[in-house]
Amino acid sequence: MNDLLMICDAAVEMAKSAGADEAEAYAVTGRQVDADLQKNDIQIAKSMGTDGLGIRVFRGGSLGFAYVNSLREEDARTSVERALGIAAAAPPDSHNGLPDPTPISKRDGIFDPAMESYGVEHAVEDALAMLHASRQYDERVTIDGGGVAAEFGTKAIVSSKGVRAIETESSIYCYIMGMARDGEEISSFDYQFDSSRSASGIDPASVARVFAAKVVDSLGAVKGESFNGTVILAPKAAADIVVYPIEHSVNASAVQKGTSRFCDLLGKSVAGDILTVTDDAALPGGFATTSFDREGIAPKTLPLVESGVLRNYIFDSYTGRKDGRASNGHAGGGASSVPSVSTTNVVVKAGETALEDMIAGTDRGVLVTRFSGNVDPVSGDFSGVVKGGHMIRGGKLAEPLSGTMIAGDIFELLPGITAVSRETERLFSVVVPYISFDGVTITCG
Repeated sequence: MNDLLMICDAAVEMAKSAGADEAEAYAVTGRQVDADLQKNDIQIAKSMGTDGLGIRVFRGGSLGFAYVNSLREEDARTSVERALGIAAAAPPDSHNGLPDPTPISKRDGIFDPAMESYGVEHAVEDALAMLHASRQYDERVTIDGGGVAAEFGTKAIVSSKGVRAIETESSIYCYIMGMARDGEEISSFDYQFDSSRSASGIDPASVARVFAAKVVDSLGAVKGESFNGTVILAPKAAADIVVYPIEHSVNASAVQKGTSRFCDLLGKSVAGDILTVTDDAALPGGFATTSFDREGIAPKTLPLVESGVLRNYIFDSYTGRKDGRASNGHAGGGASSVPSVSTTNVVVKAGETALEDMIAGTDRGVLVTRFSGNVDPVSGDFSGVVKGGHMIRGGKLAEPLSGTMIAGDIFELLPGITAVSRETERLFSVVVPYISFDGVTITCG
């Protein structure tokens, strides 16, 4: 770890000596292993190093950046020269510059030492466990793709403004996708996944069985009905239709460009009072939990929407400087890119209603397990096909659906949100419950 900081120190010193007004070095080193599934079999398994160094410099208000997938001194020197050359040709911007350092608190639970010994053979074993579990559940299940990927490594950042931080992280995830076939009948295409910071945090066989149950359950799907009514979004669909537009709309870059529907709405109601959304970089075991952001700044836990009221935008140092304020620690990216505004763990607060009660309270509607279509985070318009969904009749789940579409404007629907479930699901860096709305256009093709 000290070696990585020394590499960053040296790169910053090179840049300053070569004429940079300000300089930053962001380095990573680690290892990644993965095993891929395709067409009901293991396709490929591999292990690779993840070394890299990104150099960001400012000179006369102009930005230059260069990246190299090496940590050698001679490559760092070449990258410094390239970054300075780019800065010399770039236009100046008065908002360019590096942030001042902030106190950093180390986060727990983001590194599992056992991940250092997780090798290709373990990834293959876990991938095969998914394959066998899904096929044993029902022979009609066909695996189109999937796999297991694990990574551990260290990231370090040093800047000429005094930022100096280092952290070791680990992560692992598995996924499986495909369909079920029964003669000429084919189910909806679906997928299932799980992720964790620890080697023991995922259960690939369980993930595969859940996937298999979903695709088998969608066999026998029929066309539904066309009406304007209630839609209950399962977590995957809610992440696409609800969370994604909110993430875009609280991004200070979008606000400053006028492409956010939340412009000038801080302190005002943007959703029903049962909706609370938080950005939490300290979430225990969160996939995006971190002690510092891409600029080495400690990220703040922020309520984005609190009881329906817009509370915060997220800033990196560039967008913060544009608004005359400091970064709140939301610069995303890695060694291979310049920072840009990004969320960390986005958590939609669980509600007080059980999913079964949400269904029981719906006379006629649709449960959308997965959504396949377009969501425009600027306008809020969404339109797409219900995948793996079910009709709801008289408060009970009825037939699985095919050829059914939903459409609407999420920003118009948010104030009328009708329920948020107790149950939540963690989808990488998003935690989201079931969410229901009335007044959604449902069309049978």
